[in-house]
Amino acid sequence: MIQATATTTAAPEDLFRHLAVPEAWGAWGRFPTSARQARKGDTTTYGVGTVKKIWPASEQTVAYEPYTHFGYIALKGLPVRRYRSDVHLENGEQPENGGQRTLIRWEATFEPLIPGTGALVGFGLRLMLKTFVKWLPAHVEDCPADCPARRAGDI
Repeated sequence: MIQATATTTAAPEDLFRHLAVPEAWGAWGRFPTSARQARKGDTTTYGVGTVKKIWPASEQTVAYEPYTHFGYIALKGLPVRRYRSDVHLENGEQPENGGQRTLIRWEATFEPLIPGTGALVGFGLRLMLKTFVKWLPAHVEDCPADCPARRAGDI
């Protein structure tokens, strides 16, 4: 398993919304192509079963626990097998100033496509997760009014 963590002043509700809404990934993720929802969730628009496409990848939501846990698997497009990511959001106090802080813990598991390449692929994926735990809160803390996460309605 690989993992990256960060803390932010952004509320877990806002972070979760940016994870759940596929189009919001394009807003905070700085991907070269836009992200889009290819399939709605099984029981809610953005819940379990939702499929998002971010070229060349396609991912499906497999854990949807507002506002604490969001998980997804890669269906295709990543250079690994059985990729799964789980993002845990933990709200806590920051004793220094009495404010709130949210801990983001982004974990992933995978199997390398080519035997013996696990360490190298893991290094690349760990860098990706470290980037995500920086970009997501930076965007949410200063989220523009036209962000897809704000326009999505109820999640």
